[in-house]
Amino acid sequence: MNKIKELSDENFGVFVRKLSIKNTEVFILYIPELTDRGLLSDHIIKPILQYGKEQTLTIDKILDSVIYVDDISSDDDENKMIDYLLEGKSIVILSKENKYIVANTTKVEQRKVQSPEVETTLRGPKDAFTENLDTNLSLIRYRIKDPSLRIDKIVVGKRTKTNTAVVYIKDIANPKYVEEVKKRIQNISVDGILESGYIQKFILNNSFDFFPQTGIIERSDTACANLLEGKICIVVEGSNLGLVVPKTFIEFLDVAENHYDNLYLSMFAKILTVLALSISLVVSSLYIAVVGFHTDILPPQYILSLAIARRTVPFNAIIEALVMEFISEILREASIRLPKQVGPAIGIVGAIVIGQAAVAAGLVSPLLVIIVSLSMMCSFIAADYTIISPIRILKFLLIFITGIFGLFGFVMGITVIVINLCAQTSFGIPYFAPVAPFHLKDIINYILSDITLEKMRPKFLHTKDKTRQ
Repeated sequence: MNKIKELSDENFGVFVRKLSIKNTEVFILYIPELTDRGLLSDHIIKPILQYGKEQTLTIDKILDSVIYVDDISSDDDENKMIDYLLEGKSIVILSKENKYIVANTTKVEQRKVQSPEVETTLRGPKDAFTENLDTNLSLIRYRIKDPSLRIDKIVVGKRTKTNTAVVYIKDIANPKYVEEVKKRIQNISVDGILESGYIQKFILNNSFDFFPQTGIIERSDTACANLLEGKICIVVEGSNLGLVVPKTFIEFLDVAENHYDNLYLSMFAKILTVLALSISLVVSSLYIAVVGFHTDILPPQYILSLAIARRTVPFNAIIEALVMEFISEILREASIRLPKQVGPAIGIVGAIVIGQAAVAAGLVSPLLVIIVSLSMMCSFIAADYTIISPIRILKFLLIFITGIFGLFGFVMGITVIVINLCAQTSFGIPYFAPVAPFHLKDIINYILSDITLEKMRPKFLHTKDKTRQ
């Protein structure tokens, strides 16, 4: 009774409903904003009020044969009451008993399952994760009806107490990786987790690692495909983007659509993606190396054309490239932040107007405008946008080092990037696998992306069940 008075007096927002049944006082505690009040009224309050038997009403009697809620339990620790209430549960207390009932009447406002906005494809299912954890897990269970599917829930955040689900298939996933993922999540000590991006940062090998070691997933079919490969999915309450680990560099360039389309079209799309990502990284630096240091590698007629195009440009190649790349990044960020209806239009019109005006004013050469536009277009080709972020930064670093040392600096910059990729690991798996360490069959399976030809699961995952079919 003292605890009831404490909760109702303090500003917790706890409501107390008092019922009198056959000389027994029943108290029902709940927080209206988190509670399904229709469920509370019809399945808890109404059955208790209609209790007409001669037997004395007790906690065990209410549990066994009175209220209709499916998810109920009893507890006797009064210090846990506020935690239960903050989870959206209702508490039933009898004045003469030392234990109470906890009924799950949680109601969370949520949006319906909609089409994906991040992982958009022409072919494939159109259901995407939402901010509701139960909805996301139901989408996974809907597709994988395997009794070996495991969902381990971990509460993270001292104040937010965010439910985080680690999902894997027990007889496929390597238990060493599963334990490592769970250990890293359990070691998170922070006051709040509001989005899966928080989890993504905490489970990195090192906070200063340049490339992402966890992939993001928005589509439920993509999540299930990763689970069937032997990977682990992390789904966070309140986030519409899940995480998948371990993740290698080459897998960031893979899209679900490649596995559904024609074999030859998938091969073409994979090769195109790799080339586009390479172009996005190096094309501006190559322009600086050729124009500023090694014009002699071009045929004479091209050298003359380039000189004519740059005759009015007042800057050297490195400043010219940096300014244009900087403007293109501003346009990219602006188009993302603007409303959906006007964002693409502003980005396209801005690029055309600024590029044409800069050429007409003689500030940049027409060739550089083409190069910067090509670089930006190529950066949009990757399915997982998190792999583009380091590419965008490395592009500027490569421009700097090439502008100082020429082609030698360009080669050294590419070498350092490749060494960094080969040196990293993702939860114990080499980040550049299956290229380094080299495994021909995994590379062929990646390029072909045909389920009829993939007899085995990727070797670098070290799965328990290695056979796919």
